[in-house]
Amino acid sequence: MPLQSQIINALPRRLLASLWASQETRLSLSQFSIATEKGNSNKQPSVTTQPFLCDELPIRYSHILRLLSTLSPEMLQTPMIRHVAHRYLHDMCTLLHPSLRGTSHRAFTDLIRRLRHRQAASLIRMRYALSSSTALMENINTVGLGIQVLTDQHVSWSADDGMNERVQTINPVQVAMQAIQDARQVCASCLGRDAPTISIEQQPNLSLTFFPHVLHRVLFESLVLALRARMLQEQSTRSPWFHRTFYKKPETIKLNIFGGPTSIGFRLQNPAPLLSTDLAHDVPRDPLGIPTCASVLSHTEPDKLRDDTDLLDVDWHVWSGWRSAKTLASHYGGNLDIVSVDGLGSTMYLALDRDTSLLERYPSRRTLNCSALLHHHRRTSAAAATAAGSLKAAEDQLNAFLAAISDPTPAYNPARKDEIYHSVSLSAAVAAAVGHA
Repeated sequence: MPLQSQIINALPRRLLASLWASQETRLSLSQFSIATEKGNSNKQPSVTTQPFLCDELPIRYSHILRLLSTLSPEMLQTPMIRHVAHRYLHDMCTLLHPSLRGTSHRAFTDLIRRLRHRQAASLIRMRYALSSSTALMENINTVGLGIQVLTDQHVSWSADDGMNERVQTINPVQVAMQAIQDARQVCASCLGRDAPTISIEQQPNLSLTFFPHVLHRVLFESLVLALRARMLQEQSTRSPWFHRTFYKKPETIKLNIFGGPTSIGFRLQNPAPLLSTDLAHDVPRDPLGIPTCASVLSHTEPDKLRDDTDLLDVDWHVWSGWRSAKTLASHYGGNLDIVSVDGLGSTMYLALDRDTSLLERYPSRRTLNCSALLHHHRRTSAAAATAAGSLKAAEDQLNAFLAAISDPTPAYNPARKDEIYHSVSLSAAVAAAVGHA
């Protein structure tokens, strides 16, 4: 579909401006787990229902667009950014359609699955386009993760096998053991040899109320980095005659799991240091360093949108890498950090808060309000939106952004074949009439 004519020109500007100026509803783990705590696992939390998502998702989509408005006019005209911006605008219009609130639960869930898939593809596209904009990408990932949590939770309550994605009381040791097994399998498959073993030291009777799949993913990404670094270190220092003469049993990777009254902690000690590139913002890659989602580039066109249904596993790859794991860990008050020193190795620390009433992490209102202050042609409207906060100012700021991502050249609309035929036949009829006269 043509981006300019079929999306921007059909937008309900006044309604989008109100979303642009609206504040998100920040959520806590307790709002997702309240039904389970009451002992009624069949009662869906209100924050995952159809009315709430129809109201909340468009607001969060508009906040991603506000963050994109920090980019320069030249950057906003690049095919990747234009594609992502128009994709969010298209999905906002879909969610705002009045008929959506009256659709069946099954049809709505199918739509949410498609939106989740397209959201993952859009975040990957932005990781390619904004690889050098660390702060901006962190804020976009934070908003994107909040959207992903909402869509994941809705789908989990609509699927028979979605229990693993719901907030529940879990055993962190069991989750860690599964993450170790999966990480060793992936590293062995990619690097072509057995991965090192990881020993676990645990405190007994540990429990935590959290997303099981999120904790697994944070540990999995951290373990993959540690195993990869250790395997590459062993390969670079291997010497047959040295091993035969002075063989020393290599140090193992250790994972300590412990807990207190306020938090659960993980410490991963690795004798191998990490590379500086492992901790930077990057596109999704496998343990060999090969990009896993390069196909999104060939699916990005400056003047058309696709459903991206043929992009495989983007829902998984979108949260790959150290920076994504750090975003996942910090979303509900946790923290993931690492200390790496050449010659000494590396140590990863993960802390997750037990307080389920903590609100999700989200960019501040100041960050969103000042989003367009950096560039000249949107400076006035953005300053007005920041100072007054009026709907008119938000509408001006939105219109400036839409103008910045619109087609810079007027669209050429060639005449259709039937129109050409009609004009030729009409001219011939007139000429014949004149000649007959």
